[in-house]
Amino acid sequence: MKDSKPARTVYLSNLSLKEAGEKWLSELAKQDLLAPLAGETVPVDDSLHRVTAEPVFALASSPHNHCAAMDGFAVRFTDTVNASEAEPLRLSLASQALPLDTGDPMPEGFDTVIMIEDVDPVSREEIEITSPATPWQHVRTVGEDIVATELVLPENQLIRPVDLAAMLAGGVTGVKVRPRPVVSIIPTGSELVQPGSELHRGDIIEFNSRLLAGMAAEWGARAVRHEIVPDDFEELKRTIADAAQNSHIAVINAGSSAGREDFTMHAIRELGEVLVHGVRIRPGKPVVLGVVDRTPVLGIPGYPVSAVLDMELFTRPLVYRLLGRSEPARRKVSARMPRKIASGLGAEEFVRVKVGKVGDNLVATPVERGAGALMSLVRADGLLRIP
Repeated sequence: MKDSKPARTVYLSNLSLKEAGEKWLSELAKQDLLAPLAGETVPVDDSLHRVTAEPVFALASSPHNHCAAMDGFAVRFTDTVNASEAEPLRLSLASQALPLDTGDPMPEGFDTVIMIEDVDPVSREEIEITSPATPWQHVRTVGEDIVATELVLPENQLIRPVDLAAMLAGGVTGVKVRPRPVVSIIPTGSELVQPGSELHRGDIIEFNSRLLAGMAAEWGARAVRHEIVPDDFEELKRTIADAAQNSHIAVINAGSSAGREDFTMHAIRELGEVLVHGVRIRPGKPVVLGVVDRTPVLGIPGYPVSAVLDMELFTRPLVYRLLGRSEPARRKVSARMPRKIASGLGAEEFVRVKVGKVGDNLVATPVERGAGALMSLVRADGLLRIP
C-alpha cells in the first residue's frame, strides 16, 4: 500500500544567490564535509586527469647518465684545441673519436660531442675537424632535465599528459591521487521513461541524468546514475538514504519545488537537515540544499536549464573542494546587446546568449529563455547575468 504523501509546503527560504552560496559552503565546512579526499595510489599510466594528493618527487635523474644530444663523435675537448681551418686536425676513430647516436651514453673519459655534419671522414681510420670543441658541447649531462629528489608536481595538481610523462621520466611509477568524488544522480517523476521506450501520452524521456552526470564527470567526479524514482515518498527516501551512504554528493533531479508531487524537500528534512530551500535566481529558484548522513544532498528542478544552472552553482564548488582544487575561473567578455532585455524584479536572472562578432564588436544575442528549452543550452555560447 502506498504511503501517504507529506503535506504541501511553501519555500522555507528566499535567499539571494550570494547568501545561499555562502550559507551552503559555510555549513558544510562546519560539518567538515568539504575537506579534500584522502589519497589513493594508482599507476602513473592511469593517472591522467587525476589530482595529486601529495607532492611528487623524482626517484631518478633524467637523463641518469651523460649522453649524446646529437649524432656524431664523442671526443675529449683537449684533443681538439689545435684544430683550425688553416690547420685541420685529424682524430683517430680507434681512440680519439668514437661514433655515437643521439641518446647514447658518453664513453668513459669523453666529454664532448662533435656533430656528424662538422667532421670530414678522410679515411676508415680517421676524421678531420676544422674547429676546436668546447667542454660538454652537444652533451646532455646527468639531471639536465630532472634531478633525483626534486619536486616534479605539487599537491593538488591536475595531471596533464606532460605531467604524466615527467613523473615517468623521473622514475615514478605510482602516484597518490584524490579519489574521484562519487556524485549520485537520482532522476524522479512517474512521467519519466528511459530513452528508447515506446512513448505514450504524458511520457517524458529521461535525459537529465545523463546531462548532469556528464557535467560531474567533466569536473573530475565519478557520476552514478540511479534508476528513475516514481512519485512515491517512501521510495524516494529509501533511494536518497542509499545514495547518501554510498556517495560523496547526492543530487535529486525534479520534485524540488512546492507542488503536490514535489517530495524532495520533505524527504531530505525527514532524513537529515534542510539548509536552503528556494534561492532568488531565475531559472533555478526551487533548489533544496541539505545534508543527509554527512553527505551533501541537493534537490534541483526538473527543467533542464534550471537543473544545469543549479548544478553549476551549487554542485560544482563541492566537487572541486573534495578534489583539493580551486574552481577554474569562468571566462568573461564584454559584448553589446542588440536590444534591451526585460527582466523581472526580485531575482537574479541568467540569460543564455549567442555570442558573435559584428565588425569590431562582440554581440550577445539572447536565445530562448524558457527553463525547459534544452536547445537554448545547445545554441548558447554563454550566460548573461542580470543582478
